[in-house]
Amino acid sequence: KNWLCTDLSRSSKARGVDKQVYGGPVPVVEGEDYTMRLLVDHSIVEAFGQGGRTCVTSRVYPTTAIDGAARVFLFNNATDLSVTASVKMWKLDSAKIGPFKIDS
Repeated sequence: KNWLCTDLSRSSKARGVDKQVYGGPVPVVEGEDYTMRLLVDHSIVEAFGQGGRTCVTSRVYPTTAIDGAARVFLFNNATDLSVTASVKMWKLDSAKIGPFKIDS
């Protein structure tokens, strides 16, 4: 059985914030590769397994992982052979907010 989880237990040194493990089973049809997409936007982490069959959204409160010190870890607790085919990361630009010209 495949699972997608976010483990917040070491996400912050702050007291009084949520540090639980959230997740659920990910249905993977025979012959499919397991796929996962993570979106990280400051303190929000969204995880999607198998194109959204399972989704987990978490809010983290990092106290020391600021800017260049922030990290994301992917790990596998499986007992069977598992291979990571690829990991791709992009840094997104800030949203452009301001006055916009409206065409008449």
